[in-house]
Amino acid sequence: MFPFSRLASWRCGGVLSVVVSAGVLLGACVWNSAPPGDEPHPAGQEDLEPGSSVVPPGSTIVTFSFADSVSNQARAGEVFNKYGLRATFYMSSGRIGRSGYLSLDQTRALSASGHEIGSHTANHVDLDTVSPEVARREICDDRAILMSLGFPVTSFAYPFSSDSPTSRQLVIDCNYNNARAVGGIRNPDGCSSCPVAETIPPVDPFLIRTPASVKGDWTLAELQGLVLQVEAAGGGWMLISMHGICPGVDACGDTYDIPEARLDAFLAWLAPRSSRGTFVMTTHEVIGGPVKPAVWSDGGTFPFDAGVSDAGVPDSGTPDAGVPDAGVPDAGVPDAGTDAGTDAGTPVVLIPLRNPSLETDSDGNNVPDCWTRQNLGTTSGGWLRTTEAHTGSWAQRPRISSYTSGDRRLVVTQDTGACAPAAASGRAYRVSAWYRTDSRAAFVASYRTATGAWVTWTSGPDLPMSPTTYLRGEWVTPPLPPGATHLSVGLALRGIGSAFMDDFTLEQL
Repeated sequence: MFPFSRLASWRCGGVLSVVVSAGVLLGACVWNSAPPGDEPHPAGQEDLEPGSSVVPPGSTIVTFSFADSVSNQARAGEVFNKYGLRATFYMSSGRIGRSGYLSLDQTRALSASGHEIGSHTANHVDLDTVSPEVARREICDDRAILMSLGFPVTSFAYPFSSDSPTSRQLVIDCNYNNARAVGGIRNPDGCSSCPVAETIPPVDPFLIRTPASVKGDWTLAELQGLVLQVEAAGGGWMLISMHGICPGVDACGDTYDIPEARLDAFLAWLAPRSSRGTFVMTTHEVIGGPVKPAVWSDGGTFPFDAGVSDAGVPDSGTPDAGVPDAGVPDAGVPDAGTDAGTDAGTPVVLIPLRNPSLETDSDGNNVPDCWTRQNLGTTSGGWLRTTEAHTGSWAQRPRISSYTSGDRRLVVTQDTGACAPAAASGRAYRVSAWYRTDSRAAFVASYRTATGAWVTWTSGPDLPMSPTTYLRGEWVTPPLPPGATHLSVGLALRGIGSAFMDDFTLEQL
């Protein structure tokens, strides 16, 4: 929906035209006055039908964008609603429903209020640090998942502002209409030689320029200054990048959160400025264009249908994928050698893992490709890529020097499928590995839901200790819950000491 002046607006037939270009109004538009006696909008702005409006030359367009899917953005949306304003929320589908992030219900509430839902990769990855294959999965599949949930996604934001030519081309290939990075516009943090606003249309719609991300110590006057500098220059586009808000009045605990009271005061000041030719619009409203079919990373496509539901996909009740399982074993019951209840006639299928012997470390960060080190709960210690391997040249060794709760685990990277293997709900899986340990250690498993959230699921019993000799351990998971699409397994160190890990295998039973 397009927020515009209630007293007068440019109304055009057909789709949204490019808004302002070198001071020239594009598209066949007429100036309409509001009907006599029409009640004014509380904020001096109204919502017009999509595709019906452009703004006159010399206008200042302000877009607010929120990234990272943090839960306090639900409250930010309510503050915008108070003034009849709309923002763009760049979501990572893999975070939806996790503790500290927006639930599916909250995301839908934002969309229902007129806010735009954009994409920020499925798992908020730094695109400059992953392979093109993984980047394609993160960019394409995030949009496809969000669209399957009913959100018309056309806009993308590069996490960590990693906007290489390769990433930009992938965004184009995945059928987005635009993408923004962070930086390139004058702001309170600097960039004094940069332009004061982005052009409309932008020079590169897949590299939209913005000020630096808003920080919690930016004053109300500095926030207002972002708008005033565009107005003083004769108009343009100011896309303000934000992350979250906090209930405080003066300060927040996070560098990139601002107090709700300051945001409220900023919007109260900004909303009436529509009478001066300053309007608030979402990214899609500025760029326009059709909602193109979703493109999965494997090449599959489907057209957007806003009426498609999630077919019962779990929402905010999804457990937190980042919460440890408190290190509690499952009563110490060993694997009795059964197939965990699978049909006797079902063949065992070897599930290939990427880099199962932990040999490949293509980026030289001492973490094997397609594996992730996780430090859950409260522990002190470290990690080592060690030559004390079972086979080959390398193994991984977590160490815990002090322990309160949680564990240190090496797990298959929890992504959209480049590393994490596809799995079938209702099936059990057998994971094995070679290990040495002088402390408590156990297998762990997580799964991915259809909404893209990773759920810390279950763990096995403590394995027998063996400080000096490698042993082969194995564990059979329970049947995967309904709706699970991918599986991540690994080994966890759960007490003071160390463990050596190598040579993993996975089988479907």
